[in-house]
Amino acid sequence: MKQNPPSRLDNLLRPDVLAAFDRAFFEREGYWVWKGVLTDEGRAQWSASLQKLQALNDSVVRHSDWGAVDYQSRGISDPDPEKITNEFLAACTGGSEQMKFMPPELREYMYQQGIFDPALATDGFDWQGIFPEYFPLAYDDFILDIATVHPQMMALFAKVLGPRFLIDHVLMLNRTPGSRGRRWHGHPYRQGQHEIEDPIDGGATPIADYLHQQCVRTLCYPEGMGLHDGGGELAVVPGAHLYRVPYRWSTARPDYDDTFEAGWLKGKVHAFSGEPLRIEKLSLPPGSMVSFGHHMPHHVGHRDDTAETRWGLLMAYRTPDPTAAPARWNEGTPPHWAERMENAGALTPAMRRIFEGDLAP
Repeated sequence: MKQNPPSRLDNLLRPDVLAAFDRAFFEREGYWVWKGVLTDEGRAQWSASLQKLQALNDSVVRHSDWGAVDYQSRGISDPDPEKITNEFLAACTGGSEQMKFMPPELREYMYQQGIFDPALATDGFDWQGIFPEYFPLAYDDFILDIATVHPQMMALFAKVLGPRFLIDHVLMLNRTPGSRGRRWHGHPYRQGQHEIEDPIDGGATPIADYLHQQCVRTLCYPEGMGLHDGGGELAVVPGAHLYRVPYRWSTARPDYDDTFEAGWLKGKVHAFSGEPLRIEKLSLPPGSMVSFGHHMPHHVGHRDDTAETRWGLLMAYRTPDPTAAPARWNEGTPPHWAERMENAGALTPAMRRIFEGDLAP
């Protein structure tokens, strides 16, 4: 009999919350809140994993000699010397989206090639060529399990995407005190090659058949998320997913609520109800997740300077693209990591199904 992974927490999700999913609501409104879906054990392990991963990420940032990395041979520009001082690096830790010291090309190189350099300080852990923030499942067996094969998580993703889905990206989103969040924006399916609307003014006509070429973001907040725990709340626009426009996905994102309401949102109505579209700010109790269409405009508010760090994980999965070129691994999978995993015999067939190409050879 095949044994479950040692990291497997069988009692991860509450079955009653999974069973309460309303497909009709999700298709009509574009989002679904899995209220309190994590068990107490699930909450504890999820938080512990995110905190451990953040500590690993911070260690590499602070203790590496970034000025000694060989960037030129990799076709990467050198970092700004003022941004790799001890003082600046210290400000790049503690949470997600803080690493402003990085040259623009470094993140993509980490995904595609992996950066292995003696200047990196990994304090004895098994460095995978990419920061834990950008690919946390490579550094934590619990996150690897829930992101690839855990039966309850796979059932959750199947409810919003159908039986076949691929990883798009999995990122840590740990919001630090004073985090400025993200202003109104959306995201395209894959690299945007199928999008036909203007990223700022487009999306004039709602489309009910929005499940074709779909990506769904699922955010997990083991300690909760909302207006009353320090700000930084997530806001969505129910029904806006039906306009199929990845708002400002390829441009600057300057819009707060008032600008967004006076601009793109003005005059738009819900395709099912006919009511004007409106912003909804979510407030979720501990152990909750929320799933919503990748291209629906959304916003993350400012976090108070006195708030505690909010722990969060973003798990984005998408339907396969029948027009994609055959490839061994999909775009959300660092190929160097997948090759090492496969060569080590650590990539099970079920896991490979999440990482393989849209049209796997």
